[in-house]
Amino acid sequence: MRVSIAVALTGVALIALAACNKPAPGAATTTAAAPGPISVSQIPHRKPGLWRQTMTMDGATLPGPGMQLCVDEASEAKMSAFAQRMPGGVTCPPGQFTRDLDGSVKFSMSCDMGAKGKAATTGVIKGDLNSGYTEDMDTQYSGSPVAAVNGDHKMTITATWLGPCAPGQRGGDLILPNGMTRNMLDDRRATTGGAGD
Repeated sequence: MRVSIAVALTGVALIALAACNKPAPGAATTTAAAPGPISVSQIPHRKPGLWRQTMTMDGATLPGPGMQLCVDEASEAKMSAFAQRMPGGVTCPPGQFTRDLDGSVKFSMSCDMGAKGKAATTGVIKGDLNSGYTEDMDTQYSGSPVAAVNGDHKMTITATWLGPCAPGQRGGDLILPNGMTRNMLDDRRATTGGAGD
């Protein structure tokens, strides 16, 4: 059951980051601008390349080496638009974003997952989007047909830039701990495996 909740929370996390991923000219970290409410276009994007993401959910570290995500400029731009209307009837209207004095970005958003319920998430993204960041989220699920998913769930994602994407990887490729690769943009399996660590 913990895996089902983790998958759902990962989806919400990727939506939150995707909503943050429109390039801001000349900005590379979350410390580049003044505090206060900001629009999606004011939030810097992640450095292109391969990012490892490890997760802690409800106080427990998920087993395995974490997931990897191949990011490029094109996938960042597409994921931002994609985040508002995902496959499977998931709808996530634009969230609210605020930059704090320390450069971190706080967000709140809600998603309607159709028959799978609703999710309301608040969180904060801290760090350097060139080398590593953390995303702390608190998500309240309701209306899921899986009772264990409903309720309050806390998740922390720690992301580290590993270097360029491996040959054969494309922007949006999500490499799962078991080596399976799915592309977040078209949700189909890639023909090549991901780089394993």
